[in-house]
Amino acid sequence: MKRTPSVCIIIVNYNNASDTIECLESLEKVNYPNYEVIVVDNCSSEREELDTYLSKSRYRLLQLEENLGFAGGNNAGIKLAIEAFPELDYLLLLNNDTIVDPDFLGPLVEECASSPDIGGCCSHINYYDRPEETWYSGGGIRWLIGTPFHKEDVRQERDATDEGFLTGCVFLFPVHLIEEVGYLPEDYFLYFEDVAYSLEIKKANYRLRYVPQSLVYHKVQATTGYRSPLSNYYGTRNNLLFMSRYSKKTIYPIFFVYFIVKNAVKYVLYFLKGKEFYSIREAIVCAFIDYFRRAMGKRVQKAN
Repeated sequence: MKRTPSVCIIIVNYNNASDTIECLESLEKVNYPNYEVIVVDNCSSEREELDTYLSKSRYRLLQLEENLGFAGGNNAGIKLAIEAFPELDYLLLLNNDTIVDPDFLGPLVEECASSPDIGGCCSHINYYDRPEETWYSGGGIRWLIGTPFHKEDVRQERDATDEGFLTGCVFLFPVHLIEEVGYLPEDYFLYFEDVAYSLEIKKANYRLRYVPQSLVYHKVQATTGYRSPLSNYYGTRNNLLFMSRYSKKTIYPIFFVYFIVKNAVKYVLYFLKGKEFYSIREAIVCAFIDYFRRAMGKRVQKAN
């Protein structure tokens, strides 16, 4: 009898227990027969609600002693998964602010297993609060302006497609990629890790696939906040870092001029809005300073 491929789902939590629990509750309804779940807590200050829930479930908790960011938290979960489940076939990174359809996992595994040159698969993702509206149906990169983009096509029951990058919101890949490609890059800390990891997988001659038969709902920006100082800092610094590593030498100067002008305009607009936006202006400036200083990874001061 053929064995059903095993999957370990890794969820990183940081001070967001209610969303994480709602995600875990949706996973309890998944009809795929062979999966495990590891919850990685990124040193949250409030853990009682999540600890209580997990003490009554079959899911594993990995408690970190410091906040390692998105990549570091997932990497810690990956290492535990490989150690705890020797016959593991696939790893699935799943944002804690998602709700999964009961049928979401099977199509991802089936697609990833359909060809040895497939290195990762991602679901169709709709907005949680607008469940008929698409957030992600594949993605690519606009290299001249250094911007990853999401396709927003309406979900259709059609064949999977090759994509330029897969969002880390729902990212399934074979466990053997860890040996071939490595772990997620931790010097970003937050934002652009999924895009960078997607390109590393493609550099290893694997394809990335969008699977419309798999459906997930996402509470967009539930953790970091929309237009927060934190999102401005990491988004700005990491955009520069990503483009310096992956764009063509002929393209990078064009991007850099555009990016300087873009952020100068953004800074002026936030300046005109008044003192209450000082922290966002400061975050933008700090992002450029740290990029040129090559100060990567986590930044605590002046960024949150």
